[in-house]
Amino acid sequence: MSTIFDALAASDAPTISLNTFIVPFRSETGTLIAAQDIASEVIRLNDFVRTFVREHSPRFCIMDWDRLAHRIGEAEAMDYRYWYISKAPFKRSFLDALARELTKVVLALKGHTKKCLVLDCDNTLWGGVVGEDGIEGIHLDGHDYPGRAYYDFQKTVLQLAERGVLITLCSKNNEQDVLDVLDKHPWSLLKRNHLSGFRINWDDKAANLVELAKELNLGLDAFVFVDDNRRELELIRQVLPQVTTLQVPDRLYEYPALLQRDGLFDTLITSQEDKLRTSLYQTEAQRKAERNQHPDLESYLLSLQLVVNIQVATDREAMRVVQLTQKTNQFNLTTRRYSDHDIARFRSSKDACVYTLSASDRFGSLGLVGVFIVQRRQETAVVDSLLMSCRALGRRLEIAFVLECMRRVVADWGILAWEAEYLSTAKNSQVADFWSTLGFALLEQAEGYRRYRLQAAMPEIDPPSFIHIERE
Repeated sequence: MSTIFDALAASDAPTISLNTFIVPFRSETGTLIAAQDIASEVIRLNDFVRTFVREHSPRFCIMDWDRLAHRIGEAEAMDYRYWYISKAPFKRSFLDALARELTKVVLALKGHTKKCLVLDCDNTLWGGVVGEDGIEGIHLDGHDYPGRAYYDFQKTVLQLAERGVLITLCSKNNEQDVLDVLDKHPWSLLKRNHLSGFRINWDDKAANLVELAKELNLGLDAFVFVDDNRRELELIRQVLPQVTTLQVPDRLYEYPALLQRDGLFDTLITSQEDKLRTSLYQTEAQRKAERNQHPDLESYLLSLQLVVNIQVATDREAMRVVQLTQKTNQFNLTTRRYSDHDIARFRSSKDACVYTLSASDRFGSLGLVGVFIVQRRQETAVVDSLLMSCRALGRRLEIAFVLECMRRVVADWGILAWEAEYLSTAKNSQVADFWSTLGFALLEQAEGYRRYRLQAAMPEIDPPSFIHIERE
């Protein structure tokens, strides 16, 4: 098996799914504990498969047939009649569950993973109404039901935060009541420092969600909203259909698994930026407060003392580059989704280069926020991808980034002209005219597609003077 898997790893397939084997539902030795039986052999094989996938992630992912079959149950998963007739052992329930697992992988690869979890508070983060019951009267407990269900739900919320999902609140409450629970309740796992934003007031929740989206610079389709109130959820569905809504289940014991059920936040890659994302957004709030202290955008940007590091992508940065290609939607000129195998091929080619942009200012680091992929075709350089994280927008970093990458490409390759594309999506209209602003001429246009050319080595435009580029 190892030889087969190694051959797969050496292939050009960008993403490969491996399945586990199904452990027999009954032991052939009955109650006797045998030294070695089929079940133990299958378990050993499955351990090998899982270890291989773990060591070769994210290029390899796993379809855990054994877990699915035993979760559904033998009667619903297996059809022994068709196994003997045509070697087709699975019933529709199993195939449906497998299709859902495969869909999660496809959605992650296509950049459809949700980025922000928005939570109601009363009867969502805890049981009861804190404004009426007080901190001591709400149901939130690490041992006893029903408080344990809310406690375990909060565990899942924090697991998502560790993976880089932004956690926010949108609740009709007195703000101080909610913050007191987060700060003082002995069983509240969710704390104020886990939040990237909140709207705790008596205003319309749809309007509050719109404000949160603007504050975080995210599209509403990146939001998942959880509430116990059917009327509130129906309002969101009617007014903001882009937002995914989830209701606290009537069977409260099903609640802790709610956020894991549909794979809404599933990704194939996690990076160092994911662990820091909440603090990065909290720092961004400080920058926005600073913006209000300046009469115009220019003086504000100058006050930030922006410093950028632009370099050829390193081994350490490669997974973050892959992640950005799979998740970035707004400032993304082509929205091409790449696997780690794809990025490795770009990096190893003598006729391609992958550049990264990391930025910081006097408030702290923004992390790795930009990717520029270019390919050489004789004396012309062709931009394959240009993308920027949404939290880095509004600072003209993209101009400094592109001009510096172009300068380095000219120095290394001696190219005489440039070509670039814009591929339209539902989310990237803000960058439709980006290449025109740099002096590129439109060569070709069709629905959803534009191709540009610059008949020169560099555009006739100066980089922003308030951005300092670190150079060796």
